[in-house]
Amino acid sequence: MTTTPARTTPDQGAPDPAGPVRSETAVDGPPAPRTARFMPFLERYALLLLLVLLCVFFSAYGPTSETFPSPANLRNILGNEAVIAVTALASIIPLTCGQFDLSVGSVVGLSSIITASMAAEHDLPVAVAILLGVLSGCVVGLVNGVLVAKIGVNALIATLGTSTLVAGLISLYTANQVISIGIPESITALGSGTWLGLPRTVFSLAVVALAVYYLLTHTPYGRYLASVGVSPGSARLVGLRVDRYVLSSFVLSGALAGVAGVLLLARAGTANPQVGPGFTLAALSAAFLGATAIKPGRFNVLGTLLGVLFVAVSVNGLVLAGAADWVQPTFNGAALLVAVALSTAIARRRAGT
Repeated sequence: MTTTPARTTPDQGAPDPAGPVRSETAVDGPPAPRTARFMPFLERYALLLLLVLLCVFFSAYGPTSETFPSPANLRNILGNEAVIAVTALASIIPLTCGQFDLSVGSVVGLSSIITASMAAEHDLPVAVAILLGVLSGCVVGLVNGVLVAKIGVNALIATLGTSTLVAGLISLYTANQVISIGIPESITALGSGTWLGLPRTVFSLAVVALAVYYLLTHTPYGRYLASVGVSPGSARLVGLRVDRYVLSSFVLSGALAGVAGVLLLARAGTANPQVGPGFTLAALSAAFLGATAIKPGRFNVLGTLLGVLFVAVSVNGLVLAGAADWVQPTFNGAALLVAVALSTAIARRRAGT
């Protein structure tokens, strides 16, 4: 259900992995109006301009002018949003393939619980505990992939079911108790320490973002994944194993959500069985907001990171201004609705429908 517009080669009817059509043929006639030439620039950078305007506003607005631009607040935003950003990057892999993954939030919670339990309660080495946390995400992703790619279950239903199942199993395993004792310092140091004045989780996010960016834009796998998302039928006609790409996209999504769970544990210093599912909406909001920026109509890494920052700065500024607790979930929901509407409109306009 990606909003990426279709591009087909005229002679084969197959999708071009490079993306939407962009004619380079010179066309005679009067030059395009200035507003028409300005629109592509506005589409690419409108979200970035809004983010800058928000930062300027909250830095100058009376109730937030002292706290918002402070280095401590900015470090807090970057450190906290690293978990959501990695979760959002996890969600754009199946979205690129045309599939929703509603289980990413539950996987974040599962990975956090598994890592904390293995290290604190079973005394396993930290590296092994982290590996098991990430592997738990891969297992959930594999289940999602088999349900969707092999059995043909709708992705929304399959991932909603696994999300609910995982949340129930977490509740059973932990008896709804927070794991807070015995978390190794080597894990919490990752979330509380800084390098070059920035939270260490930001550097982890940078590594994940570069890896996803390279995977989606500089490898045949990424281009084929986009082709499957644009038109699965045409992808089959040119010989692509659509089921394998769909399945692998869910496994990769689960693995990255598992990494986000480890970062959540490092940042919080505890593993709370209740917090995981809440990341799903924030991640999808950022992913769809990102599809309206930098490369409008496509799920892309830079746009997704921009979407995360936009939502984070907006909510942080509103909270500092004295807004109530209901502001954050309400803003995330509104951002998701607006982002989906905008990305759909952009895709339709580019497709000429």
